[in-house]
Amino acid sequence: MDDKEFWRSEKVAFLALASVKGVGFWTIHKIAQSGAGYKDLLKEPESAGLEKILKEAGFDGAEGQEKLWNVGLASARNLAANAVTLIFKNEPTFPPKLRTIPDAPEWIFVQGSVENLAKNAVAVVGTRKPSDDGLFLTRYVVSSLANTEFVTVSGLALGIDQIAHTESIRYQLPTIAVLGTGILQNYPKGSEPLRSKILHAGGTVISEYLPEQSYSAENFVRRNRIQAALGDILIPSEWQIKSGTAHTVKFAHRYQKKIINIYLPGTMSEKPELEFSAKAYGALNLVIPFDTNKLLEAYEAILSTSPTENEKLSNLNVKTIASDEKVESESSEKNENLEASESGQLPLI
Repeated sequence: MDDKEFWRSEKVAFLALASVKGVGFWTIHKIAQSGAGYKDLLKEPESAGLEKILKEAGFDGAEGQEKLWNVGLASARNLAANAVTLIFKNEPTFPPKLRTIPDAPEWIFVQGSVENLAKNAVAVVGTRKPSDDGLFLTRYVVSSLANTEFVTVSGLALGIDQIAHTESIRYQLPTIAVLGTGILQNYPKGSEPLRSKILHAGGTVISEYLPEQSYSAENFVRRNRIQAALGDILIPSEWQIKSGTAHTVKFAHRYQKKIINIYLPGTMSEKPELEFSAKAYGALNLVIPFDTNKLLEAYEAILSTSPTENEKLSNLNVKTIASDEKVESESSEKNENLEASESGQLPLI
C-alpha cells in the first residue's frame, strides 16, 4: 500500500470512528497519541476498549465493521464536497508551525489554502465587544500590513476577529480563521458570508475539532494556542488580563512569539494589560501612530529571518516549554465561556 492509499484509509477509519455515539474528540485524541492505527482499531476495537461502544451503536462483527466503514466513506465524501481537507500530524503536508509546538494538534481540518499555514503571519486578536479605539487600532494594524508578504490570523469571533479578517480582505492579505468548533459548524451564527469571502480571497479556515463538534469554553481555550502558533507576531489590539484573548497572549509567550500591544496616546493608564504583559511576557507596547516605524521594523525582522532559523527556533520552543502544556484554570475558562455566549471514487481528503 502506497502512502496516499494508507492515509486515505486511515482518514476513512478516523471519520468512521468519529461518527459513533460515545466516541468523541478526546477518545480519538487518546488513540492518536497511542500510535494505534484507526483502520486497525476498526478491525480489532477491543484493543482500545471500543468493542462495547461499537456494539451498542450497531456496528458489531464483520457486518457492523463494513457498515461503519461505509459511514466513514460517506463522511469523507461530504468533507470533499465542502472542500475540506483532513491532515494528520504525521503527514508531510502538516504545517511545521503546528507540528513543532509541544501541545500540537493530532490532526487538522482545512478549507482553502494549506500553504498559508506555513507563511509568515501576524495574528490579530481581541475582545468580542470592542470599543471605538479597539476597532480603529485593529483597522490601523491590518492596514500597516498592506503590500507585505504576511498573512493574518484570527478567530472569526465577533468583534476584533471579524474586523481583522474583513480588513485583511480589503488589503488583499490572505487571512486564516481558526475555529473553536468543528469546521462544518456555522459559528458564530451569521459568519458564513465572511467565511466564504475569506476562502474566495485566497484565505484559509482551520479547525482541530471533529467536523460537527459544537463550541465549549475548553474548545476556545485550546483554539487560541493554534492562533498563537501560526502567528510569528501576536497583536492583541484590545483585551483584558482576564479574558479569552489572555490565553492567546500566554500561549504566544510559551511559543516564544513576539507580542506587540498597541494603544492610542494618553490611554496607557486605562489599560493595565499593557504593563502586565510587558512584565510577565516581555510584550512590546507601541503608541499609535507615533511608534508605527517600530511596528514596521518588527515585521521586517520576521521577513528577514530565514526558514532555517525559524525551524531552529521552533525546535527550541519544544525543548524549553514542553513541560508547560496544560490549559490553566477553571476561572479563566469561565471568562472564555462568558465571551462565547455573547464522484464514485473516494477523494483524497
